[in-house]
Amino acid sequence: MHRIEKTANLIRSLNNYKSNKLEEYKFISEVCNYFDYIKDEPLSASDLEFLKYISNAVGIPHYYDLLNKFERNNSLSNISLNTISSLIYESTLHVDENLKIHRYQKEILNQFSPDKKNRYFLSATTSFGKTFLVYEIIRKLEYKNIALIFPTIALLSENFQKLISSSEYKYFNKFSIHTLSDVPILGEYNLFIYTPERYLSFIDKHKHISLDFVFIDEIYKIDNEYLIDSENKENERDTAYRITLHEILSKARDILLVGPYIEFPEKEDTTINQSFNIFLNENKFEKINFNKYEIVSKKIILLENGVNEISDNIKITFENLDKDINKLHKVISALLHISENVLLYTKGTTTAENTIKKILNLEPLVNSKNLSTQLKKFIQHLEKNFNIRDKDNNTWILINALKNRIGIHHGRIPKYIQKEIVELFNQGSLNVLISTTTITEGVNTSAKNLVVLSHYKGKKVLKSFDAKNIVGRAGRFLHHYSGRVLILDSKFKEIFESKGDVIKYKNYDEATKKEEIDLFITDDKYLNAKDKIRKLDILAEIKSENIPNEIISMFKTVSFHDKLNIYRKIKRLNSEEINQIKLLIKNINFTKLSIDYDGLKIILYIIKPIIANFALKNIIDKEHPTKQGNSYPIIIYMLSTYIKTGFLGCVRYQLEQKRENIDNAIRKTADLIFNIFKFQLVKYLGVFNIMYKYHQSILNNSSIDTEVGIDRLLIKLEYNAVTEKGRLASDYGAPQKIIDYYEAEENDNIKNSFDDFETEKFEQLSNILDK
Repeated sequence: MHRIEKTANLIRSLNNYKSNKLEEYKFISEVCNYFDYIKDEPLSASDLEFLKYISNAVGIPHYYDLLNKFERNNSLSNISLNTISSLIYESTLHVDENLKIHRYQKEILNQFSPDKKNRYFLSATTSFGKTFLVYEIIRKLEYKNIALIFPTIALLSENFQKLISSSEYKYFNKFSIHTLSDVPILGEYNLFIYTPERYLSFIDKHKHISLDFVFIDEIYKIDNEYLIDSENKENERDTAYRITLHEILSKARDILLVGPYIEFPEKEDTTINQSFNIFLNENKFEKINFNKYEIVSKKIILLENGVNEISDNIKITFENLDKDINKLHKVISALLHISENVLLYTKGTTTAENTIKKILNLEPLVNSKNLSTQLKKFIQHLEKNFNIRDKDNNTWILINALKNRIGIHHGRIPKYIQKEIVELFNQGSLNVLISTTTITEGVNTSAKNLVVLSHYKGKKVLKSFDAKNIVGRAGRFLHHYSGRVLILDSKFKEIFESKGDVIKYKNYDEATKKEEIDLFITDDKYLNAKDKIRKLDILAEIKSENIPNEIISMFKTVSFHDKLNIYRKIKRLNSEEINQIKLLIKNINFTKLSIDYDGLKIILYIIKPIIANFALKNIIDKEHPTKQGNSYPIIIYMLSTYIKTGFLGCVRYQLEQKRENIDNAIRKTADLIFNIFKFQLVKYLGVFNIMYKYHQSILNNSSIDTEVGIDRLLIKLEYNAVTEKGRLASDYGAPQKIIDYYEAEENDNIKNSFDDFETEKFEQLSNILDK
């Protein structure tokens, strides 16, 4: 279409918008697309005036600023009355001298007032800038005690780093920022940045804290059916989210719940579940719906056999006999040819790695060489630290992929490697990034193009919500005007265009089946008669054992009944078993953290009946004999190997004992450490620990706080570190050797052995930790 015609169409849309004939969100999309086109055109002084005016007319002056990113000089030489009007309006969006928000963020910010209870549920697009808005709310209302709840440690560390090191957030310098659950001293201003699980651990220690404001990200996770993560077979995020929200409702006056593309139930529709509306109404939340406001527009193209027009200058032809991998190779090559990066979505970890192997077996991709200095450092670091081959002499696929400027991102890659891969992709050192559903967990990439390879997440078909969330990752606000979504699986487009399911809240629905944990975070009016009897029976059991509420209520994601069972088994232990457990505790606390096999075996047999996770139960059930004739669950060997030799030691265990190939060995090790040990085992061992210490305090007539348990092992499992700086370094996503440096009380011998990559990361981290 000719430039004059495009401009005329936009002016027509502007007039329709001003006369309320064109919806706001549609006008935003048209302005996005116009800027995306015009950024490559020659611009006169009058063009710049018009673009300045139109960006303010749509309420997003950032569109005009972004021209500089595309090497277009946007300095205004002529100032007309329209331009003055635009500049005056733009000044109202500034929150300080350098920062401004867009109109739709400001609409939300204006709703927050110190004179009322501010409780809002915001559903908006991924490009809306929800987290940025939260910090402006905090500044406006001058809150003192704040909790920010994020779904992942990666997002926790990203926001921690931002607040500590970015000049844009110097307002927060007066805050004590807490990311660890044990906070010995609170300041006058406190900012807690937690995952739901870590928040629950925090309030176990600080039961009476009150909060001025709480922000909960990805709130859709209260509904199990909305969960997109397919990595864990037992996904308990919905329980942790619901308990966290339940606790926060009584601790905080002002609350902002946010999520992307969440379908709100219509209040008048009696055919759909109304539980979420009931929750909002009873807890005085107001809904804010910006689901259609794509601040970065999306161009969605289903790729089919024949000629596919990707843009004005890109056409891709698929032959009927083309294999899927050949089609993908053509798409990537075409996009790289015009110097645009590519994010690939696929269904799972193994599929992601196998796809890259197939790509690398074809002819080299355009622009796949000329590695940046930073990428070279990273590859050298991985070659040095992951210098492991399997029985077939294969090395890790990720290293070979990086040498071809391709990144792989999924939940079974060590966290610091995931973090670096995203940074390398965003800075342009990597051309291609393939990912699973991890891209929807707040991984912010600079991807212009998203190529969809599957309509599955693991073995489950994606929901409409999932598909929208994935599509939202194409294009990034302040980096692009428009994102391009290229779909190689037609079923995905069907799902994306279908009507989504409404969000449900089981604790506000009498008809929904309740697990035991839900009985105690659900008002009696939403429990049926059978549930009420179950609840009373459990309370009677607790009373019969005389366990204080502050003890039985800890580890809130484990049921009271399971805790009672553990306590009763501890009471029945004989003196020999108690002595064996005490030997284990001594080894954990008074020597260099080590495992007494017999003591741990006793504990594992105690907790085994309450374990729901199949993978964890399996490695406890399976036993391996020793040369001395004893037999121990294989998890003990795995855990001992992990504590002594770390991640790589466990990889070698998979290679040597299980005869796995290198890629499987790394994936299985990551799953073992980051999922089974970190989230599952630590939870069940934690229940044993609190019940054991309570029982010892009864026997010794002492305070539970003076009793010694396996706390040090629990900290190691949760953080892969025991010292404060070691745990912070782990949260931040530091390489293992940097964590080892802090664990060894800042041993200079370890520091002197850092490679170039580790040295660079250490310098960044030490600046943060020293603050």
